[in-house]
Amino acid sequence: MPRALSVRQIVLPDPAAAPARAPALAAADPQPVPRPAAAAPKPRAATPRAAPEIDPGPAPGALRDARAAADAAPAVAGGITLPAYATRLAPAATLRYAMQRGDARGQAELRWRPADGRYTLTLDSAGGDLPQLGSASAGSLDATGIAPERYTESRRGRDQRAVNFQAASGRITYSQPSLQHDWLPGAQDRLSWMLQLPAVLEAEPSLRETGSELRLYVAGTRGDAEVWTFDVLGRETLATPAGAVPDALHLRRSPRRPYDVQVDVWLDPGRHHLPVRLLLQPAGTVSELSLEQYGSP
Repeated sequence: MPRALSVRQIVLPDPAAAPARAPALAAADPQPVPRPAAAAPKPRAATPRAAPEIDPGPAPGALRDARAAADAAPAVAGGITLPAYATRLAPAATLRYAMQRGDARGQAELRWRPADGRYTLTLDSAGGDLPQLGSASAGSLDATGIAPERYTESRRGRDQRAVNFQAASGRITYSQPSLQHDWLPGAQDRLSWMLQLPAVLEAEPSLRETGSELRLYVAGTRGDAEVWTFDVLGRETLATPAGAVPDALHLRRSPRRPYDVQVDVWLDPGRHHLPVRLLLQPAGTVSELSLEQYGSP
């Protein structure tokens, strides 16, 4: 028998009707596309401060500028603040002294040679009853005045002990003993202070007044480094083998401990305030130098 036909009704959409749309998503407000943040400008490198102008070598009586030292934080040693002094260095000179150590007598010669930003300074004693003794200081000349690099003491022409001033590493070291101390701007040795002190007084007249005080950081060969404080005691007319010195300026370094050395020094304003008499009184033998002759090299 023939299969029965099934009929399906297909309804066509009305062409006039709007086509059905899927519900549209609410359009979000357009957001601006963020721009990449501008790179922060690189910080400009700080312009280094110009180093203070320093003469390569002091002309006679040239004023040494201490502004560079004054700009830095004050140096402190043993709780004592060290001022930054201006200095006016003496020209090259040779000073001969009559010398007495205990009962022994003889002569001593001080030779000061500044040139081309460097210096050498020697003190040799001999003759008469004195043994052959010597000390030598060498180094540079900078904004603080004399800047020792090496100081030696000798006996009979042979070095026995030395002090090394190592500014780059900030240390003061010794040949013996094996100690070290901090290096500080303006540090002096047991010989260079004899020229540094006059240089300060030449440059700073106010410090010549009675009652004034000067401080120097001084290192010796026996592992010592400490502040020497000099008090200005006044002026007096001084008799020396080279003749009378009017208005000689008398300064004293008083001992702080039982075995410190007391130092009395008389400086001549007519000779760049160089020492014309020196009296050293340690716990043992007393030494005295008194000017016999002053001259250029």
